[in-house]
Amino acid sequence: MSLRTLGFMAVLAACLGLFGCARDVTMVNPRTGETALCAASPGNPWSQQQACIGDHIARGWARQD
Repeated sequence: MSLRTLGFMAVLAACLGLFGCARDVTMVNPRTGETALCAASPGNPWSQQQACIGDHIARGWARQD
């Protein structure tokens, strides 16, 4: 393998490692106690997790600690 290929593979591995830190977020409805999971999708930049969280917050839900 060439040095350029090894460099590319190192950068790719580092980027995928950063995405691996994504965690699922549990949302809770404070009035009913109902919970919902906004799942993380490691390595997927088009994940809908932030949209899920924003939608629940707009409806009065909160993140569960």
